[in-house]
Amino acid sequence: MRRTAPLALAGALALSALALGGCENTVYQRGFAATPGSVEKLEVGAQSREDVVRLIGSPSAVASFNPNIWYYISETQEYWAYTKPKISSQKVIQVTFSESGRIEAIKNYDLKDAQDIQMVQRITPTSGKELTILEQVLGNVGRFTGPKQSGGTPGAPTSGGGI
Repeated sequence: MRRTAPLALAGALALSALALGGCENTVYQRGFAATPGSVEKLEVGAQSREDVVRLIGSPSAVASFNPNIWYYISETQEYWAYTKPKISSQKVIQVTFSESGRIEAIKNYDLKDAQDIQMVQRITPTSGKELTILEQVLGNVGRFTGPKQSGGTPGAPTSGGGI
């Protein structure tokens, strides 16, 4: 009995260490990651689109209806063990270009500027009649028959285009 107690204790400690090892905070960085100081080098009226791409890279997104607005988006998510990931920080840099192709405005947005968007819960009706399970089962009775046999021997070649 004396030998089993230390072994059981050692086993319990090892199991708890493994269980707690999976419970550490996990951080994911997604999206745009500029090199330090590169965004600060952007100047209104000074750089062109090509200069911006060379300096900080291509945009994460371009505005759908205005190709002169570029977005650089980054997000940090954290979660602990098996909990749902939580957004801990979010940055969006909006670079607007003039018609001549020079930077016209630079705006910075963060998590406090974000807005929750509610999805529309509409259902599109389908055409036709909705059948109950009983109607579906009884509606298929007698519809299916065995394979139709031609007059010849099963598996024998049929006439047409032969020798």
